[in-house]
Amino acid sequence: MATDAISFQDHPVHPELSPFVKCVWSLESDGPIRNSPRERILPDGCVELVFHFHDPFRSHFANGETAVQPHSFVVGQMKRFLEIEPAGRIGFVAVRFHARGAYLFFHRPLSEVAAGVVSLENLWQQRARELTERIALARGMAARLELIEGSLLALLRANGRPAAAVDRALQLITADCGQTPVAQLAAEVGVSCRHLTRQFQRSVGLSPKEFGRISRFLHALRLVSGGNNRSLTEAALECGYFDQAHFNHEFHEFAGMSPGELATFPNVAF
Repeated sequence: MATDAISFQDHPVHPELSPFVKCVWSLESDGPIRNSPRERILPDGCVELVFHFHDPFRSHFANGETAVQPHSFVVGQMKRFLEIEPAGRIGFVAVRFHARGAYLFFHRPLSEVAAGVVSLENLWQQRARELTERIALARGMAARLELIEGSLLALLRANGRPAAAVDRALQLITADCGQTPVAQLAAEVGVSCRHLTRQFQRSVGLSPKEFGRISRFLHALRLVSGGNNRSLTEAALECGYFDQAHFNHEFHEFAGMSPGELATFPNVAF
């Protein structure tokens, strides 16, 4: 891929959206991109909303299935890796949500969009068709961003605040990188394990145990890929894995390869 033909931009997040939106970014190419290597996307604990205004990418799933992406779609909480590649001229805007409160923007339990690429029409119906068309026809990036921001602000103002118990549990999971047992999390936030799990699946898209596993995996991933000279054994122990076999199993589950392979993999994002 000719990188000088591609423009990446990171855009400011509206203050009212910033508690829920991690970043807004865009990618655009001057012309068609062909024969590009696939990029492997790993589970990252986030939910992403994407609007293509040029040619949609092709997705390759861990189970071997492949499909062209919808022109607008949501990627829910991922449980396994996903590979993507351009299929023509690149042009899209992406909104990456924190786990906290992402469900406020989609009118559906996020368990229904977990582990997949779901057309935005399934979630926003006519609103999605109209917005996707307006973004495609907009004159320039500023106009596209204004359309997306306005829609998200309207949804947020209509849908209220995130669930307090889930919000607190997410803070605890993040603080200790997924090593707190679910029973302890439930006790800390003052609800039963069953209630916390049900609320988590609705609001986050995963159970607290699953989200904790991904948080621990991400912490381990940063340790082995951050150039901090930790051995794989040291990283496994620091992240609370039982042994090296458990450590390797989690990497194969989420990334499709061993920790050693992933540390040198050339085209990966998380």
